[in-house]
Amino acid sequence: MRRTGQIWRVRIVSGASAPARELTPVRQAGAQGTVIFVAADEVGGRLSLVDPAVGDRLSVIPLGDDGRGLAQDHQYVDFHLLPSAQGLVIDPVADGLQIVRFATGVSIGSQRGLAISGSELAARMGAARGGTVVSRMIDLEAWRQGAHEGTKADYTAREQQMLVDLSLADAASRKSVRWDLARFYAGHGAYPEAYAMLALLADTDPEIKNTLQWKAVSGVVLLGLNRPLEALTALLDPKLDAESDLWLWRALAANHAERHALALDYFRRGTEALALHDRPFLAKIHLAIAQSALAEKAYDLASGQITSLQNMGLSGNQALAVDYLYGQLAQSRGDIATARARYQDAASARDRHLSTKARLQLARLEYGEGNISISEATARLERLRFAWRGDRLEMDVLETLADLYRQQEQYRQALLTLQLAASAFATDAQSRDLAAQMSAIFSRLFLDGAADKLPPLEALGLFYDFSELTPLGSSGDRMIRHLVERLVSVDLVDRAAELLEHQVSYRLEGSAQALVAAQLGKIYLLDSRPEETLRIMRATRQPILPDDVLKQRTLVSARALSELKRYEEALVLLENTSGREADQLRADIYWASQDWPALAAISDRLLGNRWRNDAPLALPEREILIRQALALSFNDARERLAQLRSRYRPLIMEGDYAGVFDLLTSPSGTPAGELGRIAGELGGVDQFRSFLSAYRAEFTPTGGTAF
Repeated sequence: MRRTGQIWRVRIVSGASAPARELTPVRQAGAQGTVIFVAADEVGGRLSLVDPAVGDRLSVIPLGDDGRGLAQDHQYVDFHLLPSAQGLVIDPVADGLQIVRFATGVSIGSQRGLAISGSELAARMGAARGGTVVSRMIDLEAWRQGAHEGTKADYTAREQQMLVDLSLADAASRKSVRWDLARFYAGHGAYPEAYAMLALLADTDPEIKNTLQWKAVSGVVLLGLNRPLEALTALLDPKLDAESDLWLWRALAANHAERHALALDYFRRGTEALALHDRPFLAKIHLAIAQSALAEKAYDLASGQITSLQNMGLSGNQALAVDYLYGQLAQSRGDIATARARYQDAASARDRHLSTKARLQLARLEYGEGNISISEATARLERLRFAWRGDRLEMDVLETLADLYRQQEQYRQALLTLQLAASAFATDAQSRDLAAQMSAIFSRLFLDGAADKLPPLEALGLFYDFSELTPLGSSGDRMIRHLVERLVSVDLVDRAAELLEHQVSYRLEGSAQALVAAQLGKIYLLDSRPEETLRIMRATRQPILPDDVLKQRTLVSARALSELKRYEEALVLLENTSGREADQLRADIYWASQDWPALAAISDRLLGNRWRNDAPLALPEREILIRQALALSFNDARERLAQLRSRYRPLIMEGDYAGVFDLLTSPSGTPAGELGRIAGELGGVDQFRSFLSAYRAEFTPTGGTAF
């Protein structure tokens, strides 16, 4: 076999093929007795294959260095090393065999130590004697430099000695002492000091950051500083893949970064290195993997990790952390009583992070089961929001609290709580979910009508305080107009005008802007501000508009001119506009300008042949009829009045204006003084009953098609 770059060339020949460069098994002393170490470069991932001839399950370790294999069979009591042209093939004989990959080779050992002696290995099995056991890239125990973990006196004495050594070291040896000091700090959990020493090393030798040792050590330190994503970046160098131990550290970093699926994958790849670690690290990795397994609903794996933790006989906060995890597992299985009991135990932990997690889960559980009211759950969460600050746990507390407020329709509190969480964790990927929840609540309020249950001013205040949640496009426009309708319906027309003014000025353009400007013009008319109506109509003038939009704008502008007593301009504007609404507006202008002949003619057109219908007149029809009768009376058109009386008296005999109609159409005529009095009393009908009522109806939720 030969390798050129990434290309392998394999030549098939008859008979056995010897490796170009033979591997050499070496006996070394390990933490759990004798191990066999095979030195090699570019160690690949471990494969498990079945020997098709005899059915044995073989462990195969590919090697990237071409021509490296074993020329002959090496047989030991616990395993055999089979001949190979390329790579390492291990045939396990005994159970409990531990195969661990390193960047510099492969270690083969057993939990009880291999059944092998020095004379057997050297003389009968043909293995050379090695020196000390191969060094691991991350070995916290070795990094502690003999200072017992947790013993302050040993730590201080060793630290002082190393600092003295650093001060006395010459330029050539200073780098080595700094390395020892950085790893010493990391081994004892003094991560800020370790980070500072690493930074000093990088300042004096920038190239050191490209070494595998640097990446491994800095990954551990960054993880200890709660910077898991940076730690992952350092630890995921592909050249570190051969180190089985590194996969466990990657799993820890992925767990801390809440990349739980990755954590499980990395853990599975590194399980062979568990035998290398002491009890504290094993507790840490089992806790992390149990947590990730629960997050990924890998309940069998979680159960196995929790069982391993329970068998370790942990105490204090670690034991309570196991209780918390067991509570989650029990809850996933529907065992609510056990889950509650375990959460209650974990809630008593002195570790505030663990205690807060347990209390949060307990509140969720008891509220979900109906054991506590929503107000009690809210009160518990309000206390918890101050129990722990600064990471995903605080975000979970705030998110749960916001949902409780939402369920109680306390929308302001829900939005404020989500806003606090989103701003505190702006760089967290989950903050997008918080923003989406805020948008959903805002849409529920102002699109789905939930705000209609609130007092108008409270609804308006909510909209203004969280206006940044207004969606772009048609949904946001509908939201604004829905609120405008609500405000107009309760006579808050000035606030409605402010909202539509902003929409016209900043959110719309083209024919949509022109149409909404017409609605804004109507609101200004409702607010007795016709000059503002003309201003907004001029500001949104378009060269080409759909006929229906142009007609609306013409009617609104003409109405504003009429309100300003610019009657001639209003009538000129209406010259090319037809339809009943235009005729009603003309009638209002003729009434206001006391153009009695024109008013009589337009009223006749508005009523048409209504007299042929026997149904009583509706109120708007009665008002048109009375104005026509008054106009004819002012013109002394007696014949027309007689005709009007004969046609419409049966239709107005009862109800509003019946007496006034009788008086105006009386054959004996109406006294001159009475006409002025009647006209004065009816002068407000136009402004306050006709067009204003019609405009206001357009802005009610069931009032038509204003928008």
